[in-house]
Amino acid sequence: MKSIDEITRLSAEDLERISLDESIPVPEELSARVQAAVRKPARWVLPAGVAAAVATLVAVGLTLTQNPEPKDTFDDPYLAYAEVEKVFAKISGTVAYGAEKVSQSEQTLDKLSYWK
Repeated sequence: MKSIDEITRLSAEDLERISLDESIPVPEELSARVQAAVRKPARWVLPAGVAAAVATLVAVGLTLTQNPEPKDTFDDPYLAYAEVEKVFAKISGTVAYGAEKVSQSEQTLDKLSYWK
């Protein structure tokens, strides 16, 4: 029996010649087993397609039924500006925290001489 490496090195003509060699015994149930193996995944194609179609319809339905008007609005522009500043401060803190962790990681890598 040939190894996988030997089989991959064979030319197309050699593979065809070997496949036509009738002296090689082929199990009788091989054809039925191959057909059964090929048909098994086909059972899931239809339910998967139906599920994808249902998910698409649900997504379109949710998109169409949502109110395009914003729910949270401010009548006072100063309150709105204060809220924006609060959000930007939170984003800034998160970015600073991430930058600090990156710096610590770089220092650890330098100590290990990983990048050098």
